[in-house]
Amino acid sequence: MTELATTHVTKETKQGKFSRLRLFLSSLQIRYKFLISFALIFFLSMVLCNLFIYVYVRNNIEDRIESELTNTTAMIYNIVNTSVNVAIKNHLRAVAEKNLDILTDLYQRSLAGTISREEARKRAAEVILSQTIGRSGYLYCLDSHGDVTVHPRAELIGTNLSEHAFIRQMMEKKQGYLEYEWKNREEENFRPKALYMAYFKPWDWIIAASAYRSEFIRLVNVQDFRQSILSLKFGQSGYAFVFDRNGRAIIHPALQNINIFQAPELPNQYLKDMMQRKKGRSVYYWKNPGETRARKKLVIFNYIPEYQWIVASSSYLDELYQPLTTIRNVFLGISLLFFCIMLAVTFGISRTITTPLRQLMARFSTAGAGDYSTRMKRRAGDEVGQLAQYFNLFMDQLETAHQELERDIARSQKLEKQVMQAGDRERMNIGQELHDDLCPHLIGISGLAAVIREDLKSRNDPATDLARKMGVLMEDAVEKTRQLARGLCPVHLVSHGFQSALEDIADQFAYYPGIRFAYRMDEGVDILEEFCAIHLYHIAREAVNNAVKHSNCDYIEISLTRDAADGLIHFKVTDNGNGVDPEPPGRGIGLQIMAYRAKIIDAQFNIDTGLKGTQIHVILNSSVLEKKENIPV
Repeated sequence: MTELATTHVTKETKQGKFSRLRLFLSSLQIRYKFLISFALIFFLSMVLCNLFIYVYVRNNIEDRIESELTNTTAMIYNIVNTSVNVAIKNHLRAVAEKNLDILTDLYQRSLAGTISREEARKRAAEVILSQTIGRSGYLYCLDSHGDVTVHPRAELIGTNLSEHAFIRQMMEKKQGYLEYEWKNREEENFRPKALYMAYFKPWDWIIAASAYRSEFIRLVNVQDFRQSILSLKFGQSGYAFVFDRNGRAIIHPALQNINIFQAPELPNQYLKDMMQRKKGRSVYYWKNPGETRARKKLVIFNYIPEYQWIVASSSYLDELYQPLTTIRNVFLGISLLFFCIMLAVTFGISRTITTPLRQLMARFSTAGAGDYSTRMKRRAGDEVGQLAQYFNLFMDQLETAHQELERDIARSQKLEKQVMQAGDRERMNIGQELHDDLCPHLIGISGLAAVIREDLKSRNDPATDLARKMGVLMEDAVEKTRQLARGLCPVHLVSHGFQSALEDIADQFAYYPGIRFAYRMDEGVDILEEFCAIHLYHIAREAVNNAVKHSNCDYIEISLTRDAADGLIHFKVTDNGNGVDPEPPGRGIGLQIMAYRAKIIDAQFNIDTGLKGTQIHVILNSSVLEKKENIPV
């Protein structure tokens, strides 16, 4: 009874706690319910996501490092094989070519008559048969038909061996290196063998120096590739190594020439396992001399049967997984940081605040687009309502300021036009005075200089030449004054029209050699509005001046056309020079003035410059074709 009562009380206690928890959650505000639900979902999502990323990255790192170790082991295998092949080939070649020299000497002696041809062949055979290569290698000769002419086994002399594939290759090549498999009658298995051939044509002998590849391991110079293998690093302390069948470290960064099987302080069961399996992967704990602890390492190994060597690449797993530890810690820190930020942000925001704020943001966006009449409706007397009131007050002031700014800009533009017109009018007055007042004075002085020159000439005065030079200078001054006056006061523009004024500009720059001018003017298109024509004239003059002096051009085209589609007037000055910088540092005042003049006459100004030339393009409304009165100053 007591146990039943205790169990019943425990169940009631658990149910009471669950009920209180459920009641507590149901009494929370919606934003707190949202906070708790979102926190749980966020926490579980981050845990699952981080776990998936951790496992994926771990497996990917393992696969990549194992692939790298496998590839490196294969590379070491190839390095050793290549070194052995080179050693074998060079040794056999040296033996074959040395005997070829001996045969050549004997042949030359037979030709000289010091020995007979038969004696030369006999001595050559004795020299060849007296040599051995390694433990069981030897030299022999056969002719191009496959018949044996010299061989350590006398019973084979005169025998045709062309049934063997490698003999047929020898008959075909006669010179060079050859590898094949061979098994003597007393042997059970085929073994790899190599030979080098040298052909002695006078006797039709193919000299072959042959030996089993396994006997050439002593010719391999490990120093040729030792540094290349030791330079391979995997992680911070991973390395490659080579052992022979007796356990001696042929290449190792810490155990060079040490026999592991004879070193009791070193574990050797892993190397024995590699010797048995020949090829594969192994994971074990290892501690090199000088290290404080054994570490787990991954080894990919392979076996070279001809030399009974184990070549391997290794990497320590603690270094392999070090990035994973960093990633794990970073993920945990970021997850915790985002979780805290999420709690703080979610707790401080409520639905009653976010909705008015979104509305306020929308109103600001509308105002930013240029609609200053937008306003907020005040729906409550709290802080949100006060915010709406302040927004409306701000927009009232902003709209007023915008209207005043537009009026100020309009007045400023009007004043700019008036100032520009006043400047142009003063410029024209100065040009007129230069043309009507100064030019006649200079012409009169020039005439007086001519009279003085004639008077001095009649008296054979030495100053006659100075008087002549004075007259020439006065004539130059008159011409320059006229040019200056024409630039300041375009009389062609007033008396003959805009198109004639453009042609006059070309005439003013005609003194520059090698520059051709072309005109393209639509019939009936002329700028009759005087204010606009004056500014266009100065734009054209400045554009031509820039092209002549700065673009290194030889062709300038001035065009005034009308687009039939939209009726716009297009004025262009185009050259074929090397282009100009539209925004040169500290310069470019001429381009700025041209753009400003276009702005004054409500025209669009464009400049297109490049290696093929520069084009100044001004686009005007068709109203400039009508004559209007000048704007009063």
